[in-house]
Amino acid sequence: MTTRNLEFLFRPKSVAVIAEPREASRYADVVLRNLAAGGFCGPVMTASAQLRSPFAIGDRMRIDTLEAVPDLAIICAALDKVPQIITQLGVLGTRAVIVGPSVRDKMSASQSLAAFKAILDAARPDLIRVLGPGSGGLIVTAQGLNASVAPVTATPGKIALVTQSASVTSAVLDRAYSKGIGFSSAVHLGASIDIDLADVLDWLAADPDTGSILVQFDSVLSGRKFMSAARAAARNKPVVAIRGGLTGRASSAPFTTDDLYEAALRRAGWVIIDTLGDLFEAAEALARVRPMRGERLCILANGHGLGRLAGDALLRSGGQLAALAKNTVKQLGELLQTSAKLGNPLALPANITPEKWAAALTAVLTDGGTDAVMTVCSPSPFASSTAVATALCPVIEASARNVFTCWVGGSAMLEAQHIAAAHGVLNHDSPANGIAVFLGIVNYLRNRQLLMQMPPSVAEDFSPDSAMARSVVSEAITAGADLLSAHSARRLLRAYGIDAAEHHLAGSIDAAIQTAETIGYPVDLFLTLANAPEFEQAATGLRSSADIHMAARGLRRSARAGHPGLRASGYRLRPSIPRSGVPALRLGVSEDPLFGSVIFLGPSVAARSNECRLAVALPPLNLALAHDLVARSRFAELAPDDRREALESAASKVLVRLSQLLTDIDEVTGVELDPLHVEISGVLALDLRIHIAKRGQKLGHRRFAICPYPKELEHSLDWNGRTLLIRPIRPEDETALSELLNSLAPEDARMRFFDTMRNLPRSQLARFTQIDYDREMALVATERDSDGNERSLGEVRVVADPDTLFADFAIVVRSELKGQGLGRLLLQSIINYARSRGIGELRGETLSGNLRMQRLAQNFGFQLKTGVERGTVDLCLALREDEKTPHAAA
Repeated sequence: MTTRNLEFLFRPKSVAVIAEPREASRYADVVLRNLAAGGFCGPVMTASAQLRSPFAIGDRMRIDTLEAVPDLAIICAALDKVPQIITQLGVLGTRAVIVGPSVRDKMSASQSLAAFKAILDAARPDLIRVLGPGSGGLIVTAQGLNASVAPVTATPGKIALVTQSASVTSAVLDRAYSKGIGFSSAVHLGASIDIDLADVLDWLAADPDTGSILVQFDSVLSGRKFMSAARAAARNKPVVAIRGGLTGRASSAPFTTDDLYEAALRRAGWVIIDTLGDLFEAAEALARVRPMRGERLCILANGHGLGRLAGDALLRSGGQLAALAKNTVKQLGELLQTSAKLGNPLALPANITPEKWAAALTAVLTDGGTDAVMTVCSPSPFASSTAVATALCPVIEASARNVFTCWVGGSAMLEAQHIAAAHGVLNHDSPANGIAVFLGIVNYLRNRQLLMQMPPSVAEDFSPDSAMARSVVSEAITAGADLLSAHSARRLLRAYGIDAAEHHLAGSIDAAIQTAETIGYPVDLFLTLANAPEFEQAATGLRSSADIHMAARGLRRSARAGHPGLRASGYRLRPSIPRSGVPALRLGVSEDPLFGSVIFLGPSVAARSNECRLAVALPPLNLALAHDLVARSRFAELAPDDRREALESAASKVLVRLSQLLTDIDEVTGVELDPLHVEISGVLALDLRIHIAKRGQKLGHRRFAICPYPKELEHSLDWNGRTLLIRPIRPEDETALSELLNSLAPEDARMRFFDTMRNLPRSQLARFTQIDYDREMALVATERDSDGNERSLGEVRVVADPDTLFADFAIVVRSELKGQGLGRLLLQSIINYARSRGIGELRGETLSGNLRMQRLAQNFGFQLKTGVERGTVDLCLALREDEKTPHAAA
């Protein structure tokens, strides 16, 4: 997970095309033609790679002499020849290569893997980054760089396109070109043996030329790496994805790989689309959509039928119609000269003029309860679509709200669509397409809320008995078990506040009836066989002593038929059907090899509920994330309104507790609670299976694809008579961080940022506060004022190299608190953190005039030396005894 040396790929100053004469493809010819047409300003060189001598023994390759060292080289050669070419380029000083399509299709799978390994081995010593093999190349419009085989060009724009399919790349670029939509870059990943989707996302997240990202992919190789990059990218920029690939079951779990990827992308804050047509629509929407605050849509149509169709499509998909304010309705009534009741969808008169179309749209756009508007126009004998489009576009351009224009028909509507496109207005050929794009934006807003959630690593709203839980699991593992006994499983769950039903034993039918009357009907009855495995057949929902008599006889008959040599020794009873009336649930945990622990919630296997559906989420969970999972399961959808919220809350609490159990107890690898009954008072698991396994090392939350908020790093201290809390930064600290930076004196701001600026753009503040704790850490020192409001006094952060060889640090303290020791406290805290993460070296950079920072660093043992940039000083602290300073590797 690194962007190291990617600047040589995306912003090269020179390019070389290295071609093997015997390479069968015409890749080199196409790339050279595109490089020439793209307008790249730097030198473009060509060189031949061939055997050193036609009479030589072996297959040593030689590159023709190049006139300069290329930052980026495009290699057009057979895979088995590529490692030698990369080795020679590394000696020259090249730091990025694109390995294009070759004859690898003629190689076996084992031969391809061997070639991939050889390419990586050749690239590693010189830290050469490799795009491909099999990559169709990349386009970076701001650089005039078209180092691709795309048959169509890309015009400059703010969308970045990343694909795992060269044909999808070409199709999207061609469609976008016809719509006047531009791109900042387009990248085809190929085999991704080095530069993968996560690396490219990391680059694009910080790219100032990119405003949004469009992704087509099938799969990823590392769930945690991908989630880290995916969430980082979505914190600042909309990301829309279409995914193909297999749709089978995720190992033995009840969910599919599609379910799992959907859960991962939702949690990453991405928008998911299903078809290539949607991808084209998404590209247009990303280019033209404006920020949207809410999800209430008002529909205007020149006819009742089209308006109703659009409204029904919205409601069926979970959208929300806006409720027009009384003054808006009155204004529209006067405008349209009608006393008929007006609502949403708003049916405009059949003979409406273009001017009144524009006036009606203006009225709706000023309505306080409307977040976005959709216009639906069909051919009319009273107003041409061209005239309507001409009248509407200036109104739309003047508004800050999104207007989705739909031009329904055929050739009569084409000119209206062209007019809308020329004005940069969202336009669609059907209400269904417009609704789909609108709901995509709504889903983006909703998923952004999921992205902002930072569940803590330590339980906050309850106190689990983790010591007892560890004891239960340890005893079972010592005994060689991989499945907890029912008794041990109940003890483990109860340690985390999850109730599991006791199975009451009864030696006779009369004793069973007495037990049922004690615990309360209805009950489930099981038969116990002497010296035999558990008899799985059960009689459920028994409501009387007569039911128990009949059920007991039936179970005995079944036992005699299935196990004729065994004797019945008694009965087990448990409480039965829930009183709430909602379907019984199945709650579980499965271990996925890619994304780690996965929590699922759905209908009980025995319930066969049509109302409830299976939903999947990645831990860790807090109440907000748990509630989202519960809502997607729809288990309480048919419950009365006055009980639904309480039932969903009870289920959400159990999900949070199960998530915490997974965080604390590494050895739990699988959980199955089925049936799980949800009541307003709580939940009750009737049957349970908990799988365990011995771990070689403690993983904690590292078994998850998403790192939780590290609450264990919080600590309070007394400082100069004030109570401070030093803790990791959180997304809600954006305002406090802005206020901290604004408090800096101009000279202090210059010392921190090498510039006197103190007002960072919101996107940058979001980037600083919405961090991935697995990749970086920012600690803030806060205190509360007399009103209980928290403010930041200082901040220190580190960003680690993916290999933890080194980490860069930066620190800032309020100007009025300089020289009082707060900087020392923060620096000591971040050094302790870096050591705990196994980071080898801590690095910083300061201005040569910042003597205060230099003295502070020297007091902690930092080595100081003149920086590469004029007027700067480099700070370096070795954190491991055996660490060799890795400057050369950086």
